[in-house]
Amino acid sequence: MIKDYVHALGLIPQNALSFAVGAIVRVKLPAPMQKPINKAFVNLFKINMKEADRPLETYESIEEIFTRALKSNERSISGSYVSSADGVLEMSRPASNADEAVQAKGISYSLSDLILGKPSKSLDTKWYTTVYLAPHNYHRVHSPFTGKVTNLRYIPGRLWPVNRPAVRAIGQLFCRNERLVFDYELPNGGKAWVVMVGALNVGRMVTPLRPDFVTNALHSLVKVTPKSVEMTLPEPVTVKAGDEIGTFMLGSTTVVVLDGKALETLKPKQVDESQKVTMGQNLSQ
Repeated sequence: MIKDYVHALGLIPQNALSFAVGAIVRVKLPAPMQKPINKAFVNLFKINMKEADRPLETYESIEEIFTRALKSNERSISGSYVSSADGVLEMSRPASNADEAVQAKGISYSLSDLILGKPSKSLDTKWYTTVYLAPHNYHRVHSPFTGKVTNLRYIPGRLWPVNRPAVRAIGQLFCRNERLVFDYELPNGGKAWVVMVGALNVGRMVTPLRPDFVTNALHSLVKVTPKSVEMTLPEPVTVKAGDEIGTFMLGSTTVVVLDGKALETLKPKQVDESQKVTMGQNLSQ
């Protein structure tokens, strides 16, 4: 059954489909038509609009609902190492075998491959934290710690689903999908990375650090794209824990990776069983 599911997904033009879905959810209809659609959509996915910064009737498209901001007092930053997003904390644990992360039982992947687009011994990957965002979750991604973002990297790829059946069935899933990577330098000189992993129907990721850039744009569907695109910032951008750094247009996954020095100062606590988290929730000891 699972093999059939994976085979069927492999036959789908995932990036093109995601691009089309994105175009549809961005459509803005006249208010008398858009309002009942919005209401039905919120009810279908059980989205908590009480947290949103404005009333449901003011949203002009489905995408605006997905990318909604929260009221200013809805989340608090409760530690030096916090959840990057609302969702399910799947795991937060040491990397095994010097670069391996667990994707699901019996399936592992390379953290350096996730970060760079190819396995490498140049990165000191010691810890990782994985948070899955479902369609009903708040879709903005925030910095899990205070530091400087020194570089952005876009790694093209497929757009497989990242739900549990897919995660348990498709090897190297996060390394197959397109990613937006934030390289960090921490105050103690430690290195860390925040990886936004794209997924089916999440063919668009954006960041306020480069407002001119969007993933899975039309041009990437019609021409060959290099394995990775470095987006060097004019200068490092200092962000505090809880500052917004990106947005998923639907739901997906974030993976935060720490090197040895970052691990020493942030002191994350180990979590091996999935649990709900909110952005800003303390994940340190």
